[in-house]
Amino acid sequence: MLSKLGLGDTLAELLVKSFTQETESVLNDIKKEHGMGTDNFRHGGSWDKRFGRIKDIALQNELVVLTRSRGIWNFICILDLDTGSLYVFSKDKNLDVVIKNFGKKNIHYFHAFVSLNRGPLEFASQQMVLFDSLTEEYENKRLLEVQKILGEEYPLVKQVIFVVGQEIDKKMVSVEARLFNRYFELIDKVDWTTYVSKDDYSDVTVLNEEVVESTDIIPKIKPALKKRKEEIAKKKLHNEREKEEGTR
Repeated sequence: MLSKLGLGDTLAELLVKSFTQETESVLNDIKKEHGMGTDNFRHGGSWDKRFGRIKDIALQNELVVLTRSRGIWNFICILDLDTGSLYVFSKDKNLDVVIKNFGKKNIHYFHAFVSLNRGPLEFASQQMVLFDSLTEEYENKRLLEVQKILGEEYPLVKQVIFVVGQEIDKKMVSVEARLFNRYFELIDKVDWTTYVSKDDYSDVTVLNEEVVESTDIIPKIKPALKKRKEEIAKKKLHNEREKEEGTR
């Protein structure tokens, strides 16, 4: 269970912060620098930035970084060799959609991952005590899929834990580590919201202020920052006047 096989507090905090840090400022800089006319790149770009931060933290703490592809989608998950736990990152809304489609024709890679939550399986040892909707063909397909995705790391994974973030107005507000059984039923969870990154948001915008989603609107600046900006401007003007008087 998560209480025994989860990450330590320090490492969990580092990963959660890297997952929840804001990405909007980076994307705004990219859009401005490259003169982009639309925001079509934002979804993929936001995840690219998150995955990059997660990767850096994992490598600094001797965790195995798995970079995998599913169609045109590339994603990163983290393997803790000490516990055999594979950490997969998702937003809650995306995960909810995947769970609703569990057992249907199309197999999402999350469907394949949860098949490992009773230990890596072999065809010969599978016991088909399944829901009526889960046929032997379906189970074999998702087993082949997870073997294909994990490759040589497949035997090392004992369970898959989902790190799930709730996002409101482009801000991560909560995170849970969730353990499901192979039927995507929740069997354990740990609240990691206390580790969510907060400073990145509060330094830029005024909290509790209604946010209007438009790239043409400049976010309001906190009074302290505004005052500091005014003081810098006054000092600059004073220095310029002194310089002019000295040249007369």
